[in-house]
Amino acid sequence: MQAAGLAVRAAESDDMFRARRLQWLACGLLALLGVTASVTPARAQAARGGILGNVADTSGAAVPGATISITEIRTNLSQNTVTNESGNYTFPNVQPGVYKVEAELAGFKKAVRENVQVDVNTTIRADFKLEVGDLSETLTVTTEAPALQTDRADTGRIIEGEAIAAMPLGFNRNFQGMWATVPGATRPTRPHSEFFNSQDSLESKVNGQSRLANNVQMEGIDNTHRTGLLTVLIPSADALETVSVSTSNFDAEFGRAGGAVTNVTLKSGTNDLRGSAFWFHGNESLNATPYYATTKPDINYNQFGFVVGGPIRKNRLFYFGDYQRTNDDLGKVYRFFVPPAEWRNGDFSSATNTVIRDPLTGDAAGNNRSAFANNVIPAGRVSPIAKAVLAKVPLPNIPNQPIGQPNYESTAIRERRTDQFDIKVNWQASARDQLAPRFSFMRPTVLDPSPYGDDVGGPANGGFAGLGTNDTFVTGLNWTRTWTNTLVMEVRGGLTKYSNVANSTGQGLTTAADLGVPGVNLNDFTSGIMSVNIQNYSNPVVGFSNSLPWDRGETTWTFATTLTKLAGNHSVKFGADLRRNRDFLLQTQDFGGPRGTFSYNGSGTSSPTDAAAIRNNVANSLASFMLDYANDVRRDVPFIDEPGTKHQQYFFFVHDKWQVRSNITVDLGVRYEYYTPFTGIVEKGGLSTYDTSNNTLRVSGYGDIPNDLGATTRTWNFNPRTGVSIRLSDKDVLRAGYGASTAPYPDNSYAFNYPTKGNVLLQATNAFTQGGSLATGFPVQGTVDIPSSGIVPVDQPFLRNSGLFAIPETLFGGILHSWNVAYQRQLPWGFTGEVAYVGNKGVDMLYSYNLNAATVLGQDQAGRPLFAPFGRTADVPSRVPERSDYHSLQAKVDRRFLNGILVTNSYTYGRARNFADDNGGISTPADWELSYGLAGFDRRHTWVTSFVVDMPFFRDADNAVLRKVLGGWQASGLLTLMSGTPLSVTADGALLRAPGNTLYADRVAEPTIIGDKGPNVYYFDRSAFAQPAAATFGNTVRNGSGMRGPGFTALDFSLVKRFTFGQSYRFFEFRTDAFNLTNTPAWNNPNTNVASPQFGTITGASNQRVIRFALKYAF
Repeated sequence: MQAAGLAVRAAESDDMFRARRLQWLACGLLALLGVTASVTPARAQAARGGILGNVADTSGAAVPGATISITEIRTNLSQNTVTNESGNYTFPNVQPGVYKVEAELAGFKKAVRENVQVDVNTTIRADFKLEVGDLSETLTVTTEAPALQTDRADTGRIIEGEAIAAMPLGFNRNFQGMWATVPGATRPTRPHSEFFNSQDSLESKVNGQSRLANNVQMEGIDNTHRTGLLTVLIPSADALETVSVSTSNFDAEFGRAGGAVTNVTLKSGTNDLRGSAFWFHGNESLNATPYYATTKPDINYNQFGFVVGGPIRKNRLFYFGDYQRTNDDLGKVYRFFVPPAEWRNGDFSSATNTVIRDPLTGDAAGNNRSAFANNVIPAGRVSPIAKAVLAKVPLPNIPNQPIGQPNYESTAIRERRTDQFDIKVNWQASARDQLAPRFSFMRPTVLDPSPYGDDVGGPANGGFAGLGTNDTFVTGLNWTRTWTNTLVMEVRGGLTKYSNVANSTGQGLTTAADLGVPGVNLNDFTSGIMSVNIQNYSNPVVGFSNSLPWDRGETTWTFATTLTKLAGNHSVKFGADLRRNRDFLLQTQDFGGPRGTFSYNGSGTSSPTDAAAIRNNVANSLASFMLDYANDVRRDVPFIDEPGTKHQQYFFFVHDKWQVRSNITVDLGVRYEYYTPFTGIVEKGGLSTYDTSNNTLRVSGYGDIPNDLGATTRTWNFNPRTGVSIRLSDKDVLRAGYGASTAPYPDNSYAFNYPTKGNVLLQATNAFTQGGSLATGFPVQGTVDIPSSGIVPVDQPFLRNSGLFAIPETLFGGILHSWNVAYQRQLPWGFTGEVAYVGNKGVDMLYSYNLNAATVLGQDQAGRPLFAPFGRTADVPSRVPERSDYHSLQAKVDRRFLNGILVTNSYTYGRARNFADDNGGISTPADWELSYGLAGFDRRHTWVTSFVVDMPFFRDADNAVLRKVLGGWQASGLLTLMSGTPLSVTADGALLRAPGNTLYADRVAEPTIIGDKGPNVYYFDRSAFAQPAAATFGNTVRNGSGMRGPGFTALDFSLVKRFTFGQSYRFFEFRTDAFNLTNTPAWNNPNTNVASPQFGTITGASNQRVIRFALKYAF
């Protein structure tokens, strides 16, 4: 690493030293508070909420000894306490619901607050001023639901179930779509394939953090993949009571997250039987045609189900349940560039502005190659395997398209069937005990075909053509025990489990062998066709995703307990959260996939002296394929039946909420996290790591090598959480907070080397020479004996060219330091406004890094650091610690549902910087600092408005016909406005001659945005960028071109007509949802490679308008 990088490291070491001093200070404060604690104000719960307040007389003097009772109005369950000497009271563990709060004391009138809404992970303040009078007199405080956040220093949002059900939400009405309304969060999108993410889990980058830094819980039980990749189970929108999203400086009770902690609460039964049945339907008739497409795909969407809840025994035992079925047939339009008919025979005479050269001429570096006459490859030189492969690829069906632009269009229908249900029971077992067991299940099955045919695969969905099933369930039991009015215990236990199996549509076939490619189809796991990648084509041209097939599953046990002690003006909460994880992963995708990948580029039929437009021409790339001149050939092969990891997580915390004065609340907490090192599911030989010092593999469980390979994790891992809330007046609150969070190991790529699996890499010495061919395929997969010591020399044929993972010396998770300062004010007409500065700094965040990427430019494979000592040319992926930072202005103007109107507005002006997004890697190992730049998801401006409006027209009309027909309309919607993401301009990396490095272009002039979209027109002035000199990095950095892609605008809108029958809860409604009502295209970013013929063009768009209808009956 360069000197500048070392200087940065030294500065970060100082940052860590200062951070640890802060942690020590916080621990000391906590210890002092533990000695002097005396307690009252409440703090929120992972699965519950809290109510606190102060009781005073009309002169402002504290009223001690007043009896405070809270009663959930739907279940009639109640709790009681008394105010302390300061007039304060606290209910620290409150079941979410709607409460009546009463205050009474002899000599004063009884005071009552109605309809106090308590949500999970909230602290609600209900203060009273008692008037002198007879206790039989009642003073009802008529006030709307508390709107100010008066006793917490975190940021985020509480999303009510009614708002979720009313909003037009895509992806099967996924509640995660509402993350868009949270300041600091990016617009949620759907990641991964149709099979791996068949539950339609969404992702969002929150406060500049990776999508892997979020944690979703279901009533306090983990509901997230260990890696953070996906949420395990998405409950029905109609089954949700509330969704709590906390995004910065969350309480010490919460961890395993640096972005957002989301806690989902299911509805509960009440004393009244309530329920509903619903049906959502959509088809293609009113939808817009996808942009650029000439065909509107068939769609048939049906989602139906019911929810019901009520009493088993009134005032004591309640049930809730729901069922939902989704039949989702989604037509997709695919547009690709496929080779013209004559090219498939080696005739490239129609390819202008290029030269097809013979790779068998010239020298080993590709110099002085002769051109084929008239760009026609002689028939005897054309590979028969290549011709047979292209015979499986359809011919163009869109006439008169420029070379390189999509000339083939087809459709296919993805079929998905999902069954899911939830069951929940709430039991008031005694005056002191509440229990809530629940069980949630979800099972999607998906068939996603290829338009090319079941045996071919192809570029549709990145090669994900197949069949998959995902069985998931999340179960839990919550027990709350009130020992005394000042001592409350909560215990939670649960199990989260999924089993996800997917196979390609070519499973069981021997297509590669039938084509004449040896060494591919070894067994059922490697059945089907190999992948062929051709530069500047939609890939794979044929073949399936490297990920298919897979059998993966995860089991997480959670046990947590908390104890809250109230004394004086303190509320101290202690807790432990213990988790045990088993992550099974039978999948070989890291080095070419189980069937292997053959890659071809234009350099194979060009020379280094040719222009970049020739080396990157689609004709040259295909010509290399027709000659079977592959530059890179690689594949993975599994060896054991149960690859995967096991580990435990131990979390402990203490948190004191101290009401210093009647208007000042201070939070002081500390959280301890310990993540054990991973061990293999198969402990002996289940993991191994590459040792860069001596070119050996160390295999777990052999000799004196421990099952965890001797990896070390952070044991001194105390994270402070602090905050202060100052109520400046009844209408103003000032808040500030600081907290540290641990970022655990972020990916499922770990020490799965031999003997877990093997891989073969046949790689050329430079971009212009041959690495392998279809005709030679793969060599016979060898095995290596493991000595009793477990130390395997890598300098042998089978392992010499294998990519091998090296675990870092330490698996210390990074530390994210977060802070915020916020001002909130009550505004007229029920609105509240808030403005906040939110920032964070990541220290020692783990990024993917190739330890054997070239660190010397211009030396080709010889520039790799392990080439000189060991002759290694294969990659050595690992993880390295580096930094990140985020700064933002965040604002909200909200109105909780009042008099038929709900509105939220959120605005973020922010900047996020890092070395790589999500689980990406450092792209310039030869100069790390060129990788540090704006995050790929950075959007400078984001504005999101959501609304629900009960239209007043004819709602109260005297005429019953007018009231029924013209009244009862509701409108809701979600408006999103975002600026574009930053652009990286890259260049032809072949001339860098540094494998494993990305080449960013030279900027030779100030770039100008033209803004045109479509083929043969340009989004920006291309003359501002140029190819750098050979073996030289450009003068731009990752995402540092000075340009941004197109912004994003969308309005999702819903219109509902409701017919009521007697009581307001009995109704029938008809609903229309319009996603992207205005049909505004969501433009892709432009092509940003200066060597590409499409440089500067935008040829793709998405998010065409979709219309959906629904019927609902509620009782």
